[in-house]
Amino acid sequence: MTKLNITVKTNTKMGMTVSDCYANAREALKQGDEDRARDLADFGIVQVASARGEGMSTDDTIDDVRLGLWLERFWYFLENNNLMLDE
Repeated sequence: MTKLNITVKTNTKMGMTVSDCYANAREALKQGDEDRARDLADFGIVQVASARGEGMSTDDTIDDVRLGLWLERFWYFLENNNLMLDE
């Protein structure tokens, strides 16, 4: 099992961990900013997908949470708050 504390640089020039993405998405939703909440959740999914692309498994951890659980959290967040984009 691989344990990784990953930070991805964003265009705001500050590091944002997967945990930050999730916390900030929840805060944005609480403030009524659904677009930002969706973008942050999507960015969290991209970070996890990037880690998977680098060879990590769903049982490996980022910020002490399994990758599989991060994916579930982000997807449920999007679905439960009606933030999924329609086709």
